Amino acid sequence: MSSVALAQVAPGRDARADTKLMAAAMADRSAAWAHAGFPAVSVAAGADDGRTAAGSVYTFTGGDLLAAVSAPAWVHRRMKVGLGELDGAAAPETIAAKLSTVAGDAHCVVASREQRWTVVYRSPMSARPLFYFASHGSVLVASQIRGLRAANSGIAVDAMGLAPFLVPSMCDPAGSAWAGVRRVPPGHALIVRDGAASLHRTAQIDAEQVTGLARGELVAEFRARLLTAMQRCSSPTDAVLLSGGIDSASLAAAAMAGGLHRRPRAFALTYSAGELAACDERRYVDAVERATGIPVDRLAADTLLPLAAEYPFGDEPEAWTYAGRNWAMLRRIAADPDPVGSVVAGEGGDELLLGQVFTVADRRVNGDTDGARAELVTFPDPAGAARVVDGLIAGDYERRGTRVMRALGDIPPWLSQTYISACGLVDRIADGYPTLSEPGQFTTAYSRALIGEAGAAGRVHCGGWWEDTARRAGVRVTYPFLDPDLAALTWALPPEMLREHGIEKVVLRDALAAELPAAVAARRDKADARVLMHAGLTRAASSIRTVAAGGPLVDRAVIDGDKLAAALDDYLAGQHDHGPALWATVAVNSWLEHVGESQ
Repeated sequence: MSSVALAQVAPGRDARADTKLMAAAMADRSAAWAHAGFPAVSVAAGADDGRTAAGSVYTFTGGDLLAAVSAPAWVHRRMKVGLGELDGAAAPETIAAKLSTVAGDAHCVVASREQRWTVVYRSPMSARPLFYFASHGSVLVASQIRGLRAANSGIAVDAMGLAPFLVPSMCDPAGSAWAGVRRVPPGHALIVRDGAASLHRTAQIDAEQVTGLARGELVAEFRARLLTAMQRCSSPTDAVLLSGGIDSASLAAAAMAGGLHRRPRAFALTYSAGELAACDERRYVDAVERATGIPVDRLAADTLLPLAAEYPFGDEPEAWTYAGRNWAMLRRIAADPDPVGSVVAGEGGDELLLGQVFTVADRRVNGDTDGARAELVTFPDPAGAARVVDGLIAGDYERRGTRVMRALGDIPPWLSQTYISACGLVDRIADGYPTLSEPGQFTTAYSRALIGEAGAAGRVHCGGWWEDTARRAGVRVTYPFLDPDLAALTWALPPEMLREHGIEKVVLRDALAAELPAAVAARRDKADARVLMHAGLTRAASSIRTVAAGGPLVDRAVIDGDKLAAALDDYLAGQHDHGPALWATVAVNSWLEHVGESQ
């Protein structure tokens, strides 16, 4: 897995020494590193081998301009032309504009020795986080927070930065759990000049122009781009994470349709316990295995429940409730006697392709009132869905009062009022909700927001802990659904190609109709992962009571222990509204005990 590091330091400090410290801290994800620079500024790129690392570091204009790149091979090839055109005399804004033409999963750092500016770019479809620390005329950049902390041991936990990990619905695209450490959001460039750092939105994926194309042509083009996305993710030894849902089943089908260079294997978690029946996907996994001929390695997961299954701690708290089962799967894959290089995962499929109620609102705005009315009937609560559609079209969800009221409802009741006020939590949550202000484009706007949140926060299935932990286990996780060319087409599709007759992800099913087993292609539901969460929280309620009795969160006055205990009682009595937040509270508290306060 590739990584980058940059240090631009004040006089008296050696930048190259800092990038070497950062590289050593990230050696578990990038075994080989190449460095270039001078005492005042240094860049480094890490990769699996020395040749790739050396080819990811650039020196231009007589050594004045330095650059390092972290990107898949197909993106890197596209970047080389643009990097060769960089001008050391140009303004950093011009450099940022040139870098922004790169849309794949790319990180790039560029520094000018003479003009003392730095440009840090993260592409709009990047699923991997990128962090920086700017202070007192110096800037550090690294693919992981532990890289920054290796070069600056004084970086401490920021209690205010824990908020997005304690409130599951909250997205903070630029913050972190460490004081002074910030994220570069997808599609943004960080410019540091004269000691001042500023973020600029420089890139986004524009929707394709598809006017005049028939539905069959759009389906064929979607299929072609999905297969290309698979090929871009491919390695000589691929495996597919198979759940039985439409996303992972489609990737398995696409692999056999020519998306991968050789037949992959598949790995699946299976559930057989009666209380987990809603997660029992075995019949669908079996159907995919028969239809594709891909051999499936099954791992029984009945005991891999939240708060019961262990997982390694990362640089930040892990707010994903199902981290334990994923860690078990990663260990199983890493221990396989037939080594796996890349693991193809279906994360990003929901973010890109779920139409939900937004497609109904778009159809109505676009004049398809009959189609919108017919689609409303397919929702479990047609009247409720109709109210949401009316609210979207009327702009209700963009009103400040509506956002604030929603934010108040999303705050776990056990967070202390002191903490809520100190970190401006209500406004931060309200500001983080997707902007849905363009009638006729609700579906695309929501998808863009989810893709951005997944990459920016690094904790919604894509990037962050998942990507980094996989690398530490010795495998690389790839996400075909986060391909920029696939997204550009998807965001141009008419809404009925995303949801129709109560079926979601219609274009995906149509594109692989010849390969998908009928049972998977026709299913409307998906596994109810909330059942796993409920089983785990119920069995491990004592863990939550331990947090309520005392610990880092209570000591820091972040939570009220009595209110947490009362909320747990309500949960066990059947009020399940705050299940994810209960998990998150334990996860953050445990992380503080083992990582945040152990340094």
